[in-house]
Amino acid sequence: MALKLNTAKTAPIEVPALQLQESPPVYVIVISGRWLLEHTTPSWRLKDPKLGFQRIVKEDRAKQIARTILDRERAFPNAITLATDIREFKRSDGHILISEKTKFLVVDGQHRLWAQNFSQKDGRYACIIHLGKTEKEMAELFLEINENQRRVPSSLRWDLVRLVRPAGDEAAIMASELVLALVEREDSPFYTAIDLTGEQKELNIKQGSLAPEIKTLVTRTKKSLDLTFDDYLAVLIRFFSAIRSLNPNGWGDPKSTYYQARVLRALLRVLTDMAVQAKSLDKLTTLHLQEKLKKIDPETLSKETLRASQGTAGVNDLYQAIKGQVLP
Repeated sequence: MALKLNTAKTAPIEVPALQLQESPPVYVIVISGRWLLEHTTPSWRLKDPKLGFQRIVKEDRAKQIARTILDRERAFPNAITLATDIREFKRSDGHILISEKTKFLVVDGQHRLWAQNFSQKDGRYACIIHLGKTEKEMAELFLEINENQRRVPSSLRWDLVRLVRPAGDEAAIMASELVLALVEREDSPFYTAIDLTGEQKELNIKQGSLAPEIKTLVTRTKKSLDLTFDDYLAVLIRFFSAIRSLNPNGWGDPKSTYYQARVLRALLRVLTDMAVQAKSLDKLTTLHLQEKLKKIDPETLSKETLRASQGTAGVNDLYQAIKGQVLP
């Protein structure tokens, strides 16, 4: 994670600071909102901080904060949380010196900070700054603070699982790594086409949709089949390639039956059943999977058909409808 700007040396700013903790250092400061916007990023992956804010925050909410807090020159009731890999700032008489090339990650308070973009008033922001953080430690801090806050996209949580690697949840770690591999492998039908963090609104398929189903696949089969990461990745690429073959021209189109998140989730549940029955992923060749999936009548997967027959159109209903055709 690049948290330092490669810019020419400039004069640092000096701000009063209260040190809450010595190792690793944690400071509380009050600083200009406009300065912060130039020296913060809300995203692990996006190089453009402005684009990062736009993809994470809800603009209407940020504008409301600007009108009700900043424009009225009111103080925020709580601090925003920042993190950096810088180990320590120079200190002098209760002040710290912050270089103009310093870059912070916004761990919490993205909406409050982005509100500054919509106000002519330069707000004063109380900040808690965590120093000396590695990328993994920043991810852990983010999860700790945002664990129970719904605004954090589920895809971002899965992205952080890959960084934090929580002990005792190897299936979740493997699932997140498999989704990343599906994005990075050029022979994958999902090459560059999965939103890993919930920030890329133009991508229809989210990590938060696929990862839980892939975790179930790993959980149900790993012990009995003794499979490796490469085994799972190979069968997933074959499986999604077989799905794509059902409607090649519709792949990538969110209106296409087989390129909808809920349908893909249901199909992954069927793949899990197939893997358990086959007792070997080698048997699930692309041709075998194609022959199985060709049995699906796409008309039976429409919301209207499912609701007419069952009154609902959830993922489990889709799963039951597909399973009844593929694995009678």
